[in-house]
Amino acid sequence: MKIGLCTEIDNLALTEKLGFDYIECAVSAIAAMTDEEYEKTLSKVKSSSVKMERANVLFPAAIKLIGKDADQKNIDEYLDKAFDRVSALGAKVVVFGSGKSRYIPEDIHFAQGYRELVLVTKRIGEIAGKYGITVAIEPLNRSESNCINSLKEGAMLQADVNSPNVGLLADLYHMLMDNESLDNITLVKTLKHTHVALLEGRGFPVKASIDTAAFFIALKKIGYNDTMSIEGRTENLEADATLALEVLRSLS
Repeated sequence: MKIGLCTEIDNLALTEKLGFDYIECAVSAIAAMTDEEYEKTLSKVKSSSVKMERANVLFPAAIKLIGKDADQKNIDEYLDKAFDRVSALGAKVVVFGSGKSRYIPEDIHFAQGYRELVLVTKRIGEIAGKYGITVAIEPLNRSESNCINSLKEGAMLQADVNSPNVGLLADLYHMLMDNESLDNITLVKTLKHTHVALLEGRGFPVKASIDTAAFFIALKKIGYNDTMSIEGRTENLEADATLALEVLRSLS
């Protein structure tokens, strides 16, 4: 399994130094760069052995995907620019969490909001496909999103979208937050990517734990051996990332 680190692109050299296989950065941050900033970033990544194979935070909170504030032309233009940039940086899978963007407004029927989510996710997949990217739906815990809060729901959205460029992600932290059974991993069977962090403080898995071990056991049951990114909080990135990488390597 390849292990990556979710962090800012400024930490690329540290990610390489610590021995991670790739870095995972925010699409929204890459898209917001000036052309000069982006060219410097591209040059930095090209000279590194570590690439941005995965990316997260697909949309900034200001871009709404559902309801009266959704602007499909604006969404399309944003995605073309964002996918063009992150694909050049090495991204093959982009995580679609973006809880504030996909929030179903209270002034429309939930069913209508879900139908709009299906359509916009299909459109995201279409544009991603032009750049050789797969979008991984990320189920978020209920405090971060009012829809797609479990792997089952993510799998149903994936099925309704029915696109070869749209897959599913399992995030241990979100599953633990909502007491979602890890058995759902064996139920959905196919994943494009995974995230890991501990429940307490969304911390890095710096020590072996029952939850992290159980996550790996469930993933091994479906034969998953692709990518896993640490996506958590830390007050000492280098120290915690070093310990967490050791733990994850021992479990994989």
